[in-house]
Amino acid sequence: MGFKKSLLVLAVIVGLALIAACTQTPPTPVVKVETVVVKETVPVTVEKEVEVVVTREVEKLVTVEVEKEVTVIKTVQVEKEIPVTRMVEVEKEVPVVETVEVVKTVEVVKVVTVEVQVTPTPTLEPTADRTHPAVREVLSQVTMVQYHYDPDNNRDTFTCASRGLGLNGVKTDPRGPRFVGPNAGDFDLWGAVALFKVYPDGRVELVPQQSGGRFVDPEGIEHQSLSREEALEFFASGDAKWLGEHGQAGRIGECDPQYKTPTPTS
Repeated sequence: MGFKKSLLVLAVIVGLALIAACTQTPPTPVVKVETVVVKETVPVTVEKEVEVVVTREVEKLVTVEVEKEVTVIKTVQVEKEIPVTRMVEVEKEVPVVETVEVVKTVEVVKVVTVEVQVTPTPTLEPTADRTHPAVREVLSQVTMVQYHYDPDNNRDTFTCASRGLGLNGVKTDPRGPRFVGPNAGDFDLWGAVALFKVYPDGRVELVPQQSGGRFVDPEGIEHQSLSREEALEFFASGDAKWLGEHGQAGRIGECDPQYKTPTPTS
């Protein structure tokens, strides 16, 4: 078997060698070509229509308008003040209020309110003799003027209060009391000049003309004021006097109906 196999291999190699020898290309003859360029100018007229088709590649920018709904998302930076709550742990000294029970002895004074019924003082009936000439004169005949004190120049000014009608002719003033006296002369009580003080409610008192003055009676007792009835009694007794006369010019001559304006002499 080994020998046959060797012979077969040898036969294949020889066959291949023969095939190669038979198929070998014969030598190609060399042809030498020489190009001779003859330069000659020959006038030639050629009339020929030539159609040339040129194919070119063109790059062209084409703008295509496309209608399309586009959703645009914009990022906008907004400055906004945002309250921030921070938990801060603070160490703070807190005063401690200590409750102390204090026992205190308090002396209580009890005030007792006692309701006392006050009986109004009845209006006294006239005690002075209304028929006495001096009393009748003061009440219904003497011309009265009102005193107005001027603190700037420390002087009194006067306005007419009763034209020959005495104290009864003086009207009350709701704005306050009126101080009145005779137009001519003065009212005198124990050496002090006196005025009648007429209150808005109708009460009448006899008071010293001098502010803060006092009446001092013969026994040395001081009187800040006297009621109308007491004053009239003193006029009846002669302790109080009118130091004037009817018809005198006095403080305001025209206020006295009995006053006559002097006739100017030529």
